[in-house]
Amino acid sequence: MSAVSYRPRYTVDDYLHWEGDWELWDGVPVAMSPSPDYLHQPAGRKIFKQLLRQLDAEGCEGRCEALYEIDWHVDRETVVRPDLIVICERPEGQWIEKRPEFVVEILSPSTRQKDLVAKRELYAANAVPFYLIVHPDERSALLLEWKEGSYTERTADAPVQLHPGCNLSLEIASLFV
Repeated sequence: MSAVSYRPRYTVDDYLHWEGDWELWDGVPVAMSPSPDYLHQPAGRKIFKQLLRQLDAEGCEGRCEALYEIDWHVDRETVVRPDLIVICERPEGQWIEKRPEFVVEILSPSTRQKDLVAKRELYAANAVPFYLIVHPDERSALLLEWKEGSYTERTADAPVQLHPGCNLSLEIASLFV
């Protein structure tokens, strides 16, 4: 006879009281440590600068906004903190509760599988229009676009339309210089 395993489930209310670096996936706490490695930081900074510059140049400011390291409260039992997001609708409260238009995850050795598998599935389940996966070690990136119920791969520096009149075209090669 096998023992019944007890798996506690947590909610966003629980999550908001935790210390440390965590995410909450379907009621299960997921440690997000150790902190990102050295290659992660310059890539994130460069992408963020490109996002800010392009959103401003496209006249998207006020309609779409780039944010880094902010919690997305997907539902009552799921909170993730993508490396970068672009939203095109101002949140009603202090948290992002609606689906972002564009999500960036920069792979680190400690998060690689989480980003490539679990988060990809989560972003697909929530129909996130664009998911950019950056591989600093490989000096490459993969852009996924949500179309007709699944992700299709695109060239990472291909132009994307976030919102009518708001377009992005990242310079991926410049991230690794």
